[in-house]
Formats: sequence, structure tokens, C-alpha cells
Amino acid sequence: MKITKDIYLVGSGEIRLSHPNDCHVYLIDGGGELALIDAGVGLVPDMILDNIKQDGFNINNIKYILLTHTHSDHANGADKIRKVTGCAILATKEEAWLAENGDDLQLGLVAAKRDACYPQDFHFDNYKVDQIIEDNEEITVGKYKLRTIVVPGHRTGHACYLISRDGYTILFSGDTVFRKGMISLLNCPGSGLKEYRENIDKLSNLSVDALLPGHQLWTLKDGQNHINLAIQRLKAMFPPLNTGVDNDLRPFMSEEAWRGEATR
Repeated sequence: MKITKDIYLVGSGEIRLSHPNDCHVYLIDGGGELALIDAGVGLVPDMILDNIKQDGFNINNIKYILLTHTHSDHANGADKIRKVTGCAILATKEEAWLAENGDDLQLGLVAAKRDACYPQDFHFDNYKVDQIIEDNEEITVGKYKLRTIVVPGHRTGHACYLISRDGYTILFSGDTVFRKGMISLLNCPGSGLKEYRENIDKLSNLSVDALLPGHQLWTLKDGQNHINLAIQRLKAMFPPLNTGVDNDLRPFMSEEAWRGEATR
């Protein structure tokens, strides 16, 4: 589903484009080379691959999966997509370690299962990341160059990705910041308000037009205004609104229906 020039939404549980536990999965068309921002929960990865094909792309042209972080809804599908397409998985050092070694507690699954975001028997399939990316590193995808901005807060090594083209700037913000200045602070290892406060300024003065987060609605204009709200609120007495207050990251379906989707 095309969002804007060369940017497509190819996975999303919230709008039922793919499995209900999938984050928003974005595709970047660099002209000959493609990249995915995140990879979903990995329970029905064929749904994402089929969406890519239906948008007219060859899945074998996927060069990278760029992980924002290694929570299951963003990263458990990466290895499964890599096995089909031969692409490389990129992540920061902290998130790569988690992908390879993380257990349920470190991955936040203890809390997520307690809150019925996942069935008790769900597990993360650990895998090795192909390439470690650093803060401010530039990644080339065909005609585009993406700048990595590491913003700890939601997760220790959370990365956002910035593209500027013809005076138009796009930020893939993962779970760091959302419309209306919302953040995603979790009550599990690797997530902290202190880290948010210390790092959110990295997203200031970017002149972001399109803010494309890992969940919820995006905006194609005035994205920096939404980011600035989060920056301002993280310096105020009371923290910003948090995505979890409305349980909006929880699948909107019964466990029976969830399992039916998982076996498709």
C-alpha cells in the first residue's frame, strides 16, 4: 500500500494488512534496491511478502531489513524473511545482542504475556544479525541514503531512520515517538524514562515532514511538530502521554482467532 513516493506499508496488524501482532512494516523503493523497516512478528511472514509482490516488487531485490529494535512484533519475522529473500538484517549493537541471545525477560515477553499481548507459549526465535549499525551511520538503498539516529528510551539500542529527498524529510521512528507527542515507555528491561529524557533531543531540528512510526497513524506533513511536543513534554514536570495507556499495542482479537491467524 503506497503511502508516499517510494514508501509503502507492506505489513500492519492494526489495519489487518498482515498478522494482528505485526508492527507497521515499511518498504523503501530505492529503484532496483529495496529495504524494509522492521519485519513484523514472524507468525505469517508470507502475508508481508505477498503484499510486497502485490505492490509490484520482486522480493529478491530486498537488500536490507533495518530493525528499529528487537521487540517481537518488530523483529521476530526478520530471520524468516531473510531465509526467503537472502537480504541482510541490520541493527544496533544492543538490539543485535538481544536478537541473538535475548530471553523472555530481556525481550519484554514476560510482561507482554502477562498482559495477554501474546499467548503463553509464544517464543522469540533467536538469530544472528548480519551487520551492526552505529549512531549517525549512513545506509545506502539504491538512490536513497538513510541516516541512523539511535535514541534509547523505548529500548536501549532503538534506532530511527531518516531520509531526505528533494527537500522532503521522512523519519521512521519505530516505537520512539508518535503523533501528538506520544512516546512508548514500557515496564520491562531496556525501557526507561531517564534514557528518553537524555536522548530525545537527537530528534530536534530535523525538519521532519513525514513521521512514520511503528504503530498507530502516521502523518505526511508537520511531523516535526509532533516530535517537538514529545521533546517539550520530556523536559516538563509530567511525562508525555504513553501509547500503553489505552492498550493500543494489544491485538484486537481473541486468542482463538490469533491462533487461527498464526497457522495460516
